[in-house]
Amino acid sequence: MAKRKSHGGERGYSGKKQKTAHVHEPPTSEDVYTGRQLRQLLAFEQDLQKARHGLQSFKILLDSITNGEDSNSEKRQILLEFLETVKPQEKEDEVPVYLPDVMETWSMAVQLNNENVMSAVAVVLALLLKFISGDVDLISYGLGICRTLLQKRQQELLAKNLSAENGKDFIISPTLRLLREAVCLDGGALAAPIFRARNNTFKSLARNMGLRYLGEGVEDPKRPSVRTNAIRFLLSNLKLLHIEAKRDLLSQKDIVAALMRHIRKDPPSLIHEILDTLRASVILDKKLPKDIKIRILNAYSLIKIAELYGYTEDPTEQEEGSDAERPSVEESAHAFLLAACTNSDAGIRRSERGYYPEGVDPNTIPLGPNDDQPVDFGIDSIPWMNKFENDVPVRNMLLAEFIQTLRPWSNTKQNELLVAIFERSPELIAHYFCHKKAFTFDPKLSATWIGYAALLYNAVQLPIPSWFGHANGFARVPPPTTIVLGNIMPVPMTLKAITRCFSIKSKLTSFYAIRLLTLSLQKLGRALEMYREASSSSDSLWEEATRRLLDEFYQRTPDIKDIIKCYLAMDQDDLLQRQAASRLLLLYYEIIPQLALRAKFDVSLILLSTIRRVEALDGIGEDMAMSLLELENLCAIAKYSPNMRWFARATDMPHSPFTTLLRLSVEKTTGLSNESLNNVLHWVAGEHQLVENRPKFPGLYPLIAALKSLGSIDSAIWAFLDNCVERCARTPVKYLEMIEEQLSKASLPEDEDTITCPLMMTIAEQIPYFKSSSPDKATLKEFVQLLSEYLGHSLAVGVSQPFLTATRELFATGLGDQKISTKLRIKERKKPTSALHENQQEHDTVINGWNNGANREMDVDSTDQITPEDLEQSLSVPIVTSKDNSLLKWSSKTPEELVEEGYASSVIRLLSSEHSSIRREALTSIAKMAAKIKDSTYDNNEQAWLLLMELTESARDSIADEPLPSVLIAFACKALEVIMNPLHCLYEKVNLFLTGGPVWSLDKIPLMQNILQEGPTDDGAFYSEISWLLGFLLDSLRTPADIALFHKRKVFERLFALTCNPFMGPGLRTQILRIVYRATTIEGGSDTLITRFGAVSWLQAQRDATADVAERGLYQALLRRLWDTCDQPRISLWSKGGVGRLAA
Repeated sequence: MAKRKSHGGERGYSGKKQKTAHVHEPPTSEDVYTGRQLRQLLAFEQDLQKARHGLQSFKILLDSITNGEDSNSEKRQILLEFLETVKPQEKEDEVPVYLPDVMETWSMAVQLNNENVMSAVAVVLALLLKFISGDVDLISYGLGICRTLLQKRQQELLAKNLSAENGKDFIISPTLRLLREAVCLDGGALAAPIFRARNNTFKSLARNMGLRYLGEGVEDPKRPSVRTNAIRFLLSNLKLLHIEAKRDLLSQKDIVAALMRHIRKDPPSLIHEILDTLRASVILDKKLPKDIKIRILNAYSLIKIAELYGYTEDPTEQEEGSDAERPSVEESAHAFLLAACTNSDAGIRRSERGYYPEGVDPNTIPLGPNDDQPVDFGIDSIPWMNKFENDVPVRNMLLAEFIQTLRPWSNTKQNELLVAIFERSPELIAHYFCHKKAFTFDPKLSATWIGYAALLYNAVQLPIPSWFGHANGFARVPPPTTIVLGNIMPVPMTLKAITRCFSIKSKLTSFYAIRLLTLSLQKLGRALEMYREASSSSDSLWEEATRRLLDEFYQRTPDIKDIIKCYLAMDQDDLLQRQAASRLLLLYYEIIPQLALRAKFDVSLILLSTIRRVEALDGIGEDMAMSLLELENLCAIAKYSPNMRWFARATDMPHSPFTTLLRLSVEKTTGLSNESLNNVLHWVAGEHQLVENRPKFPGLYPLIAALKSLGSIDSAIWAFLDNCVERCARTPVKYLEMIEEQLSKASLPEDEDTITCPLMMTIAEQIPYFKSSSPDKATLKEFVQLLSEYLGHSLAVGVSQPFLTATRELFATGLGDQKISTKLRIKERKKPTSALHENQQEHDTVINGWNNGANREMDVDSTDQITPEDLEQSLSVPIVTSKDNSLLKWSSKTPEELVEEGYASSVIRLLSSEHSSIRREALTSIAKMAAKIKDSTYDNNEQAWLLLMELTESARDSIADEPLPSVLIAFACKALEVIMNPLHCLYEKVNLFLTGGPVWSLDKIPLMQNILQEGPTDDGAFYSEISWLLGFLLDSLRTPADIALFHKRKVFERLFALTCNPFMGPGLRTQILRIVYRATTIEGGSDTLITRFGAVSWLQAQRDATADVAERGLYQALLRRLWDTCDQPRISLWSKGGVGRLAA
């Protein structure tokens, strides 16, 4: 059959059926003037066009009210009148139906599939609930509407709207808004019933969360997409549902996956809502089990949130108001991931054992044939010791999987996140670099390489976990060497890569390599120290592991020759590089001397040139600071270097390195600290026998003090001293024999208590040659004055007087001139106190420290004398007080300022005032302050209110008669600091104490029992809790009444028992000593410590148990303090004079 011809030309019939466009007619409406009119408009009609007309009129009325256009409240009265007229009457055995006409209209629209009316009903109901939620008087009406929606018929209508076809946003979005308003009404009163009806109310929620905005530009906040409305409905449920319902909700995998699937394409406001809600309602919800948290914080969710790094925001489209100051999306995502991945309560991070991998038992050693004792086959007998070269099993597999997806070399915040995860979970460091083999450390000087180098720097900088991650003390078996080395020098830091960093001509690559090696050596030193601590209380496995760790480290570390070559090639003006390189060389000599001594390194020329450069610099700028640091490093290196020529003069320098440093110490021509200079000078003088090498000998102090007393010194005198020290160091035996001759002439027996000085004999021998050089009168007079000062200061520090008298005669004989000799005398000088002791301590440290332990043993009875002033400076802590004007300042402060800036604590401290009127006013202010905080939006308002009210109730009955005990005041102030920080180690214990009872006992010490006898809340937080407790007890000790309370509660017995812990750090021991010192400042405190607590015996035992001279001196000084501040006649009678003898 032939085709029919077209007669229409180009505009004729085309042969295809044309699609007819569906035209949506806009709804009609009318103004509403009375409630009766509104009721008539909303009456049930078979004609859905009229029903839509009424619903549109109702919508316009609600819009004008909710948008604030109703200035005279007329429309509001119309709405209230309407609601009152249609309110159903309560009848027995009948469930009331609110707005029945609207519900009937909705049902008919669903039956006839009239989408416009289905949408209009959801819109007006959502607007009505929004209006009702803002009026407390209408809440019951709103709850009635919501209960009507929960009836089976209405649930099916909701499900029909929610399951509308894709693209029907105008139906789905209003329905989701309606459900969200219903969930949030009256603080979530019906959130649980709505969730129980989730088969209908949560219908197609996962699908709806995938219907995101597909238009151009950014989604309009006033017209949110279906995904935005669905997510807000979900977040509202997470905020308001109880634990069991929240558990069921988070168990729905499709919903959790849909929440995170398109998060990177969501608008910023929605992303902030998601992250804030998940953090507050999931991560920080301690009642929610960790196994439920991990269902939403799984690897997929973490990876999707990590994609927000680099999220671009248009600053022109930020919302006005408070949201304009909110952090960026990237910052919010970073904060969320930090909290989720580092907080153990979030459920992601599991407890781990640091450098011990998963699946090993560090306390199990293979047994012998009889199974009664372990077989000592060395570290190779441990079957798992060498199994972790290619893979490291970890407990935190979720975090291990997540961090492999990060790109820390391209984003600084990802770098911070990864380092924070490493810090909280050290087991992941070796695992991460073991699997991250795609990127090598081969230097290419690109932005990626610099970012990767920064990551390595931050990773190596992390501290070693206590006991290498073992729970309680060191384990019997050390951790695998490969894992320890992988944390000290990560796998990418190969010998080839680091050597190449020094070989290529780039300052940046060499600087990174130097800094990384510096950190690695410092960390190795700390690891070796921990190995030594463990080996002293364990088997020889630790000693063998130490040797193996060093052997492995030597194979990964560049030879010191490469470092020296790089250092010598640096420009003199490249001060930062030179300082870093000198520091690295020093660490080679300190940490791995076996490797450092392989190369001959004469540091004398470099030391002299550095001194010359430092003296040429003016001011105290950055150049001077860097040069001084380099000079200090070189001085320390010179002590180790066997090739250092201390007394050899260079051609372009007037004096030897030793004399040059001596001149710097005296004249202070540079900013180099006396401590570092004297450290070097004392060591060199003792090592080369310029002075006697004994712990009690003052060293070079008399000579330095004599030189300083002269002011400016002639160059001829410096040349003379340079010649003397060179001769004395070259032939010390000659001058020791001269000392013996002088002692025999003076008929003085040579014993250990006789202090002499070989350098004085050298000076006496060389004086005639100095006199023969014909110095002018001023120089000769200055020289004689120097000798007199030298003799005087030597006598003051304990040098033998007969020896000094004989030496003076030798000086006079050498001068030859009788007139000049009469001016030479041994001047009387005051015995130095702190300066001498400081020099003695430095001398002892140097002499006993740089000989690899050969001279470490000291006299058991030797102590470092500490004056009362020094003791006070070391142990005295000022008592925190509060001014009376605190009562006036607090009222003008915000709740955040009251709690976090100390205004509340200042008012609390006034409860200890001696004036009852101030105490009563302070108590009233605390109650008002609590009410102000509770009514605010402050994050921790409930805890702060509870603490302040419990303090008020505890003080109410006794505050008029006497001050509140210092213990309760100190606890209230300390507890306020704790509740501000949810990550504080005592956050849980403080909150449990606050919820334990409404009133605090006045004769008990809060939390002391919990901290000392219960385990820590967080793993590894025991010493942090002890530190907090000691600070709290120190602040609690102010009056004799506090001493009595401490006696009653046996506080000092508990504190003294704490020191029996061999792993307690020196900082905690010092805190205990400060508490004891504070007790001695209170009337009757010393008597109570001596007679009731056995403080004298405890101090004596602590003194005898330590080998450190400074610590022994501190305990002895505190013992003298007890004696000086007690009732001496009474204590002498009580102890039969024993305490006085011990304190003498």
